[in-house]
Amino acid sequence: MNPDNNSPTTIDIKRLVHAAALLMAANQRWYTPGRDKLLGEALEASREIWKDIQQALSDDSSGVPIEIRNNLLIVSVYAESKLEELTQSPDQDKLASLIELTRSLAMSLREWRSAA
Repeated sequence: MNPDNNSPTTIDIKRLVHAAALLMAANQRWYTPGRDKLLGEALEASREIWKDIQQALSDDSSGVPIEIRNNLLIVSVYAESKLEELTQSPDQDKLASLIELTRSLAMSLREWRSAA
């Protein structure tokens, strides 16, 4: 989140893109030494951004319509479940779906801001 404002409209897109890049790097180096460390760092960065998103969405004064807030909360809970699954049992397919989800949210927010 941007420190100035905790609303979903100010979710730090750069942090989402960075988290996706870390996840992609772990995926690309799946069969190399050091993968577990890289994957752990990527999952932690992702976990932090998704927690920040959930925190911002829990604020009723954010000004974001309730339907959008609810949809983003559902997505964030799904992401959190994928993060937990990956922590317990690393799997490239699960990682790929988390990468796609994170990248999609970043692109959607970028488009939303451009249209606003």
